[in-house]
Formats: sequence, C-alpha cells, structure tokens
Amino acid sequence: MQQLENTTLRSLLVQREPLLIAGVVFLAHVALRAAGRILIGAFNDDGAYVALGQALAGGIGYRLIYLVGDPVAVKYPPGLPLLIAVPWKLFGTLPIVRATIGLLNPLASGAAAGMIWWIGRRKLGAAPAVLALCAIGPFFLDAVIQYFNIPLSEPYFVCGWATALLLAYRMADAPPGAARPSLAVALGLVLALTVLFRTAGLVVLAAVLAALARERRPWRDVAVCAGVALVPLAVWHVVHAAVIARGPLSPLPDETPYWRWLPLDRPAQLLSYSARVLGNNSLGYLRYLSGYLARSHFVGPTLAAAFAVAALAGGARAWRAHTALVATVAAVLATVLLWPYAQGRLLLPILPFAGLLAASTLQLSVTRGSVMSRRLAYALLGVVALTAAVRQVALRRAAEAALASGAPPPPENRSPLYVLAGNSRYIFGVVSWVRANTTSQDRIMVDAPAAVYLYTGRKTAAAAPAEPAFTASVFQVPGRYLATRILEDSLTIIVLGIAGSGLDQDIRAVASRCPRVLQRQSDTAGALPAFYRVVRDDNCLRERVLSPTRE
Repeated sequence: MQQLENTTLRSLLVQREPLLIAGVVFLAHVALRAAGRILIGAFNDDGAYVALGQALAGGIGYRLIYLVGDPVAVKYPPGLPLLIAVPWKLFGTLPIVRATIGLLNPLASGAAAGMIWWIGRRKLGAAPAVLALCAIGPFFLDAVIQYFNIPLSEPYFVCGWATALLLAYRMADAPPGAARPSLAVALGLVLALTVLFRTAGLVVLAAVLAALARERRPWRDVAVCAGVALVPLAVWHVVHAAVIARGPLSPLPDETPYWRWLPLDRPAQLLSYSARVLGNNSLGYLRYLSGYLARSHFVGPTLAAAFAVAALAGGARAWRAHTALVATVAAVLATVLLWPYAQGRLLLPILPFAGLLAASTLQLSVTRGSVMSRRLAYALLGVVALTAAVRQVALRRAAEAALASGAPPPPENRSPLYVLAGNSRYIFGVVSWVRANTTSQDRIMVDAPAAVYLYTGRKTAAAAPAEPAFTASVFQVPGRYLATRILEDSLTIIVLGIAGSGLDQDIRAVASRCPRVLQRQSDTAGALPAFYRVVRDDNCLRERVLSPTRE
C-alpha cells in the first residue's frame, strides 16, 4: 500500500511539473525584468507595435501613425498589434497598455516553458536536471528576460512554436478517430497564429507540415492542418495587399517588406550570398551565446560550442523519432543564419528548442556508466549552471554600474539591459525637451521616433533608419537624406543623438551649404542630444544640397 501511494504521488508530481515550471518562469520574469527603467520604444520596434495597436484601436487602420503621413505598415505582422489594440480600445492610456503587456508577455513565456518541459520529460525522457539546464535555463538569461518583457513578439512566437510541437506529438499519439481531425484543426490554427505574430513562423509552419508528411500521417489530417493554417494567412495577405495598394508607403529603408532586405535579384545569387553570410553569422551567434554564458574568452566559447555540438548530435539522433522538433529548429536556425546580419535577439527564441536536443544528448552521460561517472556528470552540469547564473548577475551589475556612472561598460558586458535602459534615458531627455519647447504642430526627426510620438504626440521621422545590408546607405551622399526629409515631411525640429552618425554628417553638410536652415536650440555647445529648429529655405536645399551637380 505504501509503495502504491508513493507511486501515485510521484505520478501526480510529474503531471504537475509543467505547471510548476510555467509558474517559476512567469514569476522570475516578473521579478527580474527592469520594467521600471525601460520605456516603450527603447528598442524602436516595440514602440512601432504599440503605435500600430493604437492606430487599430482608434479606427485609423494598419498605419504607422508615429511617422509623418501615417504610412501603411508593410513589414510588421498583425498579431501583436491586434493584441495591443485591445487594452488601447478598453482603457485608452499608455500606462495600462504597458501594464497589460507586462502581464501577458510573462504568461506566454511561462506557458512556453511548461510545454517545453512536458516535451522534454514525456517525449525525450530527459532527466529534470539536464532539462532544466539546457531547455529551461535559456528562459533565465538576462537577455531573454529583458527582451521578452517589452512589447515584442518573441514570447508569443516561442509559445506558438511550443504549442505546435505539443499538438504534433498529440496527433502522433492519438488513435485513429474523431480526436485526430480536431487536433489537426487546432494545430493549423496555432501555426497560423504563430505566423501572424512573427514572420519567422512561416518556416515553423513549413517545417511542421513537412514533418507530418514525412511521418506518413493520414493525408486528410495533413490537408486539414495545412488548410486551416493557410486560409487565415491568405485572408490577411489579400487584406494587407489592398491596404498597401491604397497607400501611402513610407520612403524609409527600414519600412520595407522583410524579403527586400535580402540582396537576391535572381536565384543564382543564393549560393554566393550564403557563402558570404553563413560563416560570419555563425561566428557572430557563437559570440553572442558565449557572452550570455561566461565572460571568459575561453569558458564562454567552450560552453557555447559544447551546447551547439550537443544540440547538433541530439538532432542527428532524434531525427526519425522527433521529426517536427528537429525540422523546426533546423528551419528557424537556417533562416537566422541566412539573415543579412547577426543580432542576438534573433537567436534567443531558438535556444529552448535547441536545448531540448542538447538535453537528449547530455541525458546519455547521466544515465550510462558507473555511479561515479554519473555523479561527475551531474557535478559538471551544476558547475555550468552556476557559471551561467553568476554571469547573469555580473551582466546586471555591470549595466547598473555603467548607467550610474555614465561610462559605458566593456564591450563584453554591453548587455540588452544596458542598451535598453540607456536608450530609455535618452528618450526621457528628448521627450522632456520636446514637451517644453515644441507644439503639437511640430514634426521631429529623432532616434526612437515611435517612443517620442507615444510620449508626446508629435509626428516624427527616423534619424537613423535601419538599413538592409549590402545596399547603398541613405547617408551615402552627405546632406541628401536630411534635406529630402525636411522638404517632403515638413520637419521643424532635428534631434541629433549620436556623434559621428550619418545624421551628424548630414547636419554638417546642410549647415555648410545652407547656414540659416538649422538653428541650434541647445545651450551647451557639443552636448548631446542636440536640438535644431528648421528654418526652411527650399531653394537652397534643392540647389545646393540636392542638386546633382553637388554630388
């Protein structure tokens, strides 16, 4: 009887483990995020999502209302803006919108962690310690906590990805009958929602459908799943295309469809392009992962390489039994590696799923061999966990010290928290000046344009638009970008935030050729941010800055 009770208790604990993991991740994100120090718009895209939600809630449409002219948004998927539109519609205030996202994002992250734990325990048979380190550990990286708790789509992407894998496993386990079509419908809906929240969900969708076909699932189930997934995407494509056709569209290089960021005019260019970016991006992401795990230039790369090798080995071993998991990790990773530039934020959603594959490899070291070898394996895992935990504390302390002193931290300690909090400090200063020195009729060129709009209501233009790699910069001809935006957007205020930037070069060019156009408003010479009021002189800007003879 006692043995039966113990067995029942263990079974109950195993069943509750995903809920426990979800709760722990949720509470950790709420407790450890720097929400009070990061303003909306500190990453720029987060401000764009919030402004899009405001436009939808206000009936304006799918438009970037923070930019002059309210251009149609062409690259942002609609899922997150629609979600943000709900608190905008119900309450109509930025603080409540921020508080709502502050609750929903950790819930999505916690739910994803719980499902990933279920997959690791039930399907991969990973030991709790191994699974906690490899697959759940990434949720506790400071970079994940900070990025996943601002209005970005990452937590919803990870949650959708994990839900899709869970449903795919459920479909594989379900006996033939009524349950399987309903699971196919649910899987299709989840895949569609994942794509609508993040464009990278397209490769998850394709990989899951390919995995179902390879596993020889009934063709009706695969067709139902594909149809349910593709219909909402087709509807959105038609609706969005109609909105784009009506325009207007933004002329800025960072407001173009994502596919235009790839320098591929013809298929033959794919091989040469891949050769250029794969090596650089692979090394770049290993450096990012190394920096997340340890400061040492030996320990960090060693841990990152070990994680990558373990995940690769796990994928090779699990390919047949866990096709959907392996295919989705490979597809998303390939997309990230082929993107024109490496950005740590793009790597973070992959880590928990790659961690499942790494856990399946490391599981062998803790289940085989002598008792002593297993103890040594667990001890080594404990050392790795402690090393990574100490690194997170060190990154937080380095960011706090740098923000307090005003001196930037060493490059290896330049964490997302430091960047986002530093950007927020810049935004606060600009917003304070704009509120005190401008009116609602002013139009402002500034860094973090969405944030400035959300906190002041002033229409903006981007001072430093993100530009696709391998293309000519808008700042290639000194003065052209600034002069064009002054003329076309009727800008009245220019804010220079970065010395030596493309805008700094443009300001110098315009000032040298049309000295009266930019009137500096700042009191201290050389201080940043610097504010300039525009006194328009169209003839001078066209003839002396934009004239082809001046190029």
